[in-house]
Amino acid sequence: MITFELTEEQQIAQSTMREFAQNVLRPIAQKADGDGKVGRDALDAIWSTEIVQAQATEEGRSPVLNAILLEELAAADATIALAVAAPMAFVQAVVDQGSSKQRETILKEFEGQTYKSAAITVMEPSFDADVSRLQTRASKSGDDYVLDGKKAFVPLASDCSHFLVVAESSGSADAFIVPRESKGVRVQAPKGTLGLCALGLSEVHFEGVRVPASMRLGEHNGCDVQKIINSARVGLSAIATGLGRSVLDYVIPYTKDRVVHGTALARKQAIAFRIADMHIEVEAMRWMSWHAAWQLETSQNATRSAQLAYTYAAEQVLSIADEGVQAFGGHGFVRAHPIEMWYRNARSLSVLEGIAGV
Repeated sequence: MITFELTEEQQIAQSTMREFAQNVLRPIAQKADGDGKVGRDALDAIWSTEIVQAQATEEGRSPVLNAILLEELAAADATIALAVAAPMAFVQAVVDQGSSKQRETILKEFEGQTYKSAAITVMEPSFDADVSRLQTRASKSGDDYVLDGKKAFVPLASDCSHFLVVAESSGSADAFIVPRESKGVRVQAPKGTLGLCALGLSEVHFEGVRVPASMRLGEHNGCDVQKIINSARVGLSAIATGLGRSVLDYVIPYTKDRVVHGTALARKQAIAFRIADMHIEVEAMRWMSWHAAWQLETSQNATRSAQLAYTYAAEQVLSIADEGVQAFGGHGFVRAHPIEMWYRNARSLSVLEGIAGV
């Protein structure tokens, strides 16, 4: 029988991350959005929680706990949550499916007390982009592979030390570890986005990049790309849950205090019903992401549940953010309140895929 009652360890970790996120990250979220970048001090502060380093051992990793912690980070700021989830996903992929030599070589670079950026590159700059139909190709050339293609929406790409490039190879999806300084790797400057403005989402071009066979994830055994995608979808659904929760928690006290025609907004039936729906949607998003994370943790096939969790969360977080703006009326469109930022972040979050992990 499945139970989602948190263990004492999970409750302590959740409470600790919630306090950290609300006290350290929430106050700087709007400034980071306006500046278009996350400060190095904030990134180093997140790194000091060791949420990424904890992924470096199979025994220490828990997809369910990761989903809980990513929700708490996203409730403070979805942008910063994604800045953590990107290197988390990279480290997880190397730990889960890398060879012993790859783990020994790569993981040591993510030790220490300063933030390290890395990313899984899946999405491509095409209107009909689909993770099941990749345009990026990896062609065998002697003992090496040659990568050609473009990837889009890569978080903090300019700061990444490594990319895990998902490409088609011999008719199926495969993944390759590519150092940032490799010849033929070109990172474009961020062009600016509607939301998640501080994440520095960029295109990365791979033009005849020669990758040794030793840098194929899993080496001669290869890897299960679908497992990487599943983890990313669950991570994004957890982040969407946190973003939806932040909107809900901000709307409730406002509608209780805001009096219109002699009555608090929260007492008006239409508003009260909308808030109830927002609460139901946040709870459903959470249970779906936790269920998919539990399947990952127990080595079950999580493809279906991860896809459902991601699809539902992407739709509902946008609905929640829209209802939040509506509840604030004209105040929802001004930057005095974070509600407009959350709406933009929800819109942007709903089109991303493959950049997070749990």
